[in-house]
Amino acid sequence: MNKFKLAALVTATLVSSASFAASETFNATVDALQDATISETTPLNFGAIQPAAGSQCQMDNAGAVTLDCESGDAGIALGVINVTDLFADSPLTVSVVGGSGTNVSFVADADILGGTATVSAIGDNTNANVTVNSSGDDLTINVFGTVTVDNALTAGATETAPYTVNVNFQ
Repeated sequence: MNKFKLAALVTATLVSSASFAASETFNATVDALQDATISETTPLNFGAIQPAAGSQCQMDNAGAVTLDCESGDAGIALGVINVTDLFADSPLTVSVVGGSGTNVSFVADADILGGTATVSAIGDNTNANVTVNSSGDDLTINVFGTVTVDNALTAGATETAPYTVNVNFQ
């Protein structure tokens, strides 16, 4: 009789172990960041400059101009760029890259406001590490720098040089 009890106990143990086996599949979820939106709030304007090749106009981060430009020109304005659609606490790399137009070239400088810390006076084509604050507030990029007359200008003509703002999630 002990053999039967032992065999029944072993059989019950094997059957009960199999009944506790289970499997279930679950999902891992991730949300893709959306691209930041970059828009110009105020166009960068150095005002009037001497038309001779080699003339330069330098603007500081307060919008004041010096060198070969007319400091009293009413059109002078810092370039103000707004960056929206940012994810809270996300690290970014921001750069501003100057360029050349037909007759003038521009070397950019910029201040970045609105992140966890202000980043001041980043040079042309220099990556600045910025962290979006915990509220995901917009960034404001103030653009200034130096414009140079590469080829003599026609009096009264308006000349432009492009610049590019790059915002990349790290």
